[in-house]
Amino acid sequence: MGSYKKSQLRQQILTTLSKSNPYIMKENAAVSKSDKKQTQVKNQDAAFIPATVQKHAQERVIELIEKVVKEPIDVSVPLSVPVHLQEDIQTLVLELLELIVPGSAQEQNDSEKTQSNSSNSTKSKKNKNYTNSFSTSNQVKEKQTEYLHFQPKSTPSKATSSQNGALRDAIKLHEEGIKGNKQSVKNAISAFKDLAKQQKNNLEIKAYLGSATTLLGRDASSVTDKMKYALEGLKILDGVVQEAPNLVIARVLRGNVSYRLPEMYFQRTSTAIEDFSFLVSAYEKDSSILNEDEYVDILKNVIDACKRTNQSEKASMFQSKLKNINNVGSNVPVNANNSNEASSKTSKTKGKANGLTDEAILMHQKALNGGPTEVQRAIDFFESFVLTNTAPEVEMAYLDVQSMLGRDSNSTFEMFGSAIKSMKAMDRLINENPANPQLRLVRAKHSLRLPENFFRRSAIAVSDIEFLLTEYDKEPDSLNEETYQQLLFDLGCAYEKLEMIEEAKEAWNKLSQTSPSNGIQQLVNEKQEQYSYKQKKLRVLSQATKDKFYAEAKELHALGAKGNKLAAKQSLEAWGKAQQAYPDCEVANTYFAASIALVGKYASDPQEMFGETMKALKLLKTSIKTDNPELKFLRGSIYSVLPEGFFHSSNLAIRDFSGVRTAFERHHENPPISKDQYVKLLFDLGHLYKRTHLLDKAEKTFKKLVKVAPSSKYAQLIERQEGNTET
Repeated sequence: MGSYKKSQLRQQILTTLSKSNPYIMKENAAVSKSDKKQTQVKNQDAAFIPATVQKHAQERVIELIEKVVKEPIDVSVPLSVPVHLQEDIQTLVLELLELIVPGSAQEQNDSEKTQSNSSNSTKSKKNKNYTNSFSTSNQVKEKQTEYLHFQPKSTPSKATSSQNGALRDAIKLHEEGIKGNKQSVKNAISAFKDLAKQQKNNLEIKAYLGSATTLLGRDASSVTDKMKYALEGLKILDGVVQEAPNLVIARVLRGNVSYRLPEMYFQRTSTAIEDFSFLVSAYEKDSSILNEDEYVDILKNVIDACKRTNQSEKASMFQSKLKNINNVGSNVPVNANNSNEASSKTSKTKGKANGLTDEAILMHQKALNGGPTEVQRAIDFFESFVLTNTAPEVEMAYLDVQSMLGRDSNSTFEMFGSAIKSMKAMDRLINENPANPQLRLVRAKHSLRLPENFFRRSAIAVSDIEFLLTEYDKEPDSLNEETYQQLLFDLGCAYEKLEMIEEAKEAWNKLSQTSPSNGIQQLVNEKQEQYSYKQKKLRVLSQATKDKFYAEAKELHALGAKGNKLAAKQSLEAWGKAQQAYPDCEVANTYFAASIALVGKYASDPQEMFGETMKALKLLKTSIKTDNPELKFLRGSIYSVLPEGFFHSSNLAIRDFSGVRTAFERHHENPPISKDQYVKLLFDLGHLYKRTHLLDKAEKTFKKLVKVAPSSKYAQLIERQEGNTET
């Protein structure tokens, strides 16, 4: 390609950046005058900027912005790139150009070098061999930490043992997959699975299978699938490392995968540091396992990983090793004991006394089970308590309480702001104290409370819970039986959110074998019932009488409301048929709208979720024409669970529930809803009153609930809220 076309292509990339990204203004992505002059010439053969490159540009630019603001970017607000990032923008242009025309970015680099002064030119030539091999295509890999770009680097050539032909072919497919070939990833997985069947004890094959599985996550279209495949691949890799901790290739593959996973969602940077540290130590004992370039690559990655987790001493230690290589040109062994000393500092808190007093635990628990009033009281308490109690457990409890401001807020900004601020602070605290089980327990519960569509924290919950369960296996006294059982149930729920249903069932089955309490067993039974559901034949059902059809369709909706996505989908289809057959029927219209809300609830995309929910709310507003308590209970149940910051539906729910409550209490002999539904209504209504600061009404409603159903789980929850029982 001639210099004119390359220059024009470079200009097109800059144009793509400025047009497709509101974060870049043209003046901040300026090119040389000669380039501008050349691009004024029209040429019909100008290269088209591929969509993949545009996508890469968008994500890399966001990444550059995040390096400065260190907060999530509001994509609705156009921003220009700060001046001190212009150099990174120019580097990005070279990287994108290299993706389209291999070698052209280096030519551009060389062209710019010739224009520099003689001293800089001499310096560039001195380091040419080292810089050129790393500054273009590898540089972008170094900086890519967003999930869509995570990928292990090419496997070090000396890290693999001698393989047979089939294994060599599979590894080649794996390497092609790393470079972006999606079909090669699928072929590699198929090949590794076949090899694993033939050589069941070959851990090297398993390690490659784990790495290839994570690449499926990279290529998946939905975020849920990305999380799912990443976790599946990591689980395989963790198993291999646990079985053979000295297997170099397993450490290489797991380290690179962990390094590139976004820390906010996976918390695997510590794993990357562990693996890279192992490789550095192993190389210093036996330099034949890696060549020098590969060793340098690992050093750079571990330095970056240490900086991410604020382990400055450890980063400095690895930097000194890298400096020795740059200065001497070959590896100078350095005593690796410093690494152990540095890592030990992060785990010293394991034996540190828990700074939480009984009063602090009670305030935290009341906030968890209560509403805005209890949260504010807890915040007032912890604001003073943290001044004299600096233990990490105290800080974690305070962060958890602060996040509840968002949970109860009417402001969308505060909802997200509180959650994100607490998430980041919790992650920092655990990075500093990775072996502290109390911190892990709080973060796991916090992660499960957050809506997965917006925050993607289920993978964090899985990581924390599995850590706690592993500690329990080592030391059964580390958890009481009730907490252990709850964690097994929560682990299943976390896997369920990630659509890893088999793993979820495995956790719940394990729980059933522990003789759980009646309450926990009831929850497990509901899950088992949910997943034992067999798809109904709606064509046959539609031939039944209207009453029978409605009864079956209501069962579908009830099962869908409990969490069965297939039943929710069939409920929508069934009530759609009912609405077509009886367009003026308020039962059909209300259940049809409620089924739309269910489908929206289970949507994997936030935009789809909001769209379906808004559609449902619009229909629900006019679907009920009478004072039918059953339908108002249904509509109120939908209103009550919607985030107030988005939908402002609490008062609508109170209105519906109040009417249903009155109808039930006036007609004991022929109640419009069941007693169980009535008890749940009182519980939800009490919390709606608290959410809207009607505290007297909330207190009276809760007292009524405890009086009519003192043994119910809702009465127990109210007692916990008041701090009368332990959790």
